[in-house]
Amino acid sequence: METKSVLFYSDAAEYGGHEAMTVEAVDYLCRRNGLEVSFVYYEKNLRLSERLENIKDSTGNLRLIPIPFRSRSLQAVRTLFSRGQIRRIEALIRENEPELVIVAQGRIEAGSAGLLAAKRVGIRTISYIPMAHSVSVSGKLIAVKLRDVLNRYFYQLPDKFITISISAREMLRARGAKADISVVPNGIERINIQSSDRKGFRVTHGIMESEYAVAVIGRIEFRQKRQDFVLRAVAQCRRQLRDWKFLFIGDGPDEENLRKMVADYGLKELALVLPWSSARAQFYAGIDMLLIPSRFEGVPLVMLEAMSCGIRIVASNVDGMAEKLPKSWLFPYQDSQAMINALIRVRADNVSALLEENRKQVETENTFTGFGFRFAHALLAHWLVSTEKTENNDS
Repeated sequence: METKSVLFYSDAAEYGGHEAMTVEAVDYLCRRNGLEVSFVYYEKNLRLSERLENIKDSTGNLRLIPIPFRSRSLQAVRTLFSRGQIRRIEALIRENEPELVIVAQGRIEAGSAGLLAAKRVGIRTISYIPMAHSVSVSGKLIAVKLRDVLNRYFYQLPDKFITISISAREMLRARGAKADISVVPNGIERINIQSSDRKGFRVTHGIMESEYAVAVIGRIEFRQKRQDFVLRAVAQCRRQLRDWKFLFIGDGPDEENLRKMVADYGLKELALVLPWSSARAQFYAGIDMLLIPSRFEGVPLVMLEAMSCGIRIVASNVDGMAEKLPKSWLFPYQDSQAMINALIRVRADNVSALLEENRKQVETENTFTGFGFRFAHALLAHWLVSTEKTENNDS
């Protein structure tokens, strides 16, 4: 069998859900015969580096190439004017001689340097991207119209897109993407909850069994994740929420601001800010509901994990949440009273049938094995199509 080579590129500074899925794709591909895999990544993304090192050690089929570059704000503009950086990335690509480059992009601006460099080298390039919102939704509100124009250029560079949902595919088309788009749903690891996990988690964090625990899980970053919006709504409706407990689990740039808000609003009895933990079984066992108030998302891994654990979910009616969840579990984005009403309603409703339906859906559609197989199939299909085109052009 002829060996083919693929190179991944990610200059993300953080390790979020999309980076985690990129790593799973790499792990799956490294274990396939006939593939050689390389990965160019930002050297100070320590969680990403650690996961890649583990894959390298366990498969013996991963070449790691750390770089000092990372995506920053206004990255689309930076990419077009960072000629020296682009040339250095081009040199790395040429040195490794891949037949295909996969650029992991949380948004089109992120990773745009790798995308442009690969296209300048003349390598067929796939963008693995979970969402395609306009800058007015997903970015800092600086030079919005200019950046949307520049982003339209970058949306037209890839030879193919792999995305995670039907709604994301529709967004890509709306942003000007003309290449083929494959939808590969996210996968999650099975979470095994022990009977002792619930009590252990609640005792550790001082949560009484009579309290109804709602968790907002993920990066603490107000613009996208909206923990501040939740806290203000809880402060306004505290009389309706006397036996509730709101847990904010994670870390991020607004963590200290969130802790200050808890103190300033006098919500220490109602709200806790807890660090992220890899012991997910414990906090999923310990909570009663997941709340996703985000301004925008792809398909959140925490949503899929909660579905697999049979947990109730209330979420803003955007993106992957609107695509996956029952309408009765959704509230209009940024409507605080509607959010509180949804929390109270979903807590009271008998949703046992919905919970079981969610669990079965995730078990069928969102496994790691299924994700890896679909991702590899999307690559293989692209290789076959591109090879046929090359042969037709040569004949």
